[in-house]
Amino acid sequence: MCFRFDVSGNAMRTGTDSIHRHIGDRLRVLRENRGFSQTDLGDVLGVSFQQMGNYEKGKHRLSAGALYLLSRFLRVNLGDFFEGLTFPETGFAEDGATYTAEIEEQSQSDRLDAAFGRIRSQRDRALAVAIVETIARYDDGAA
Repeated sequence: MCFRFDVSGNAMRTGTDSIHRHIGDRLRVLRENRGFSQTDLGDVLGVSFQQMGNYEKGKHRLSAGALYLLSRFLRVNLGDFFEGLTFPETGFAEDGATYTAEIEEQSQSDRLDAAFGRIRSQRDRALAVAIVETIARYDDGAA
């Protein structure tokens, strides 16, 4: 379901549930970037791989507790499941304000995170962090 807000700011359900679809898409991207299967994540939650597929498609809602367990297992922040979830410019109280979920195929931060996850050596991990921190410190914002 999509959400629209009435003039009082109360959420009203309409159409498809883009929020749950967005969270499911993010779960799939994070899972795939780390090389896990739906079965692996299902084992964490005690559900079948079919149920994980339903979560990833947004057909079923993930509870806050399930998101927490998955974030710990995948070693991501809870906020990573919501990355890219935006509100339109119209504002909450105006008729027609809806959530929109736009997800890139794979963001640069996801690619960086996936590559970092493949580094096994603690020395190499520390070196990678130092390189990124050095670049960030001296980046002048020029494209």
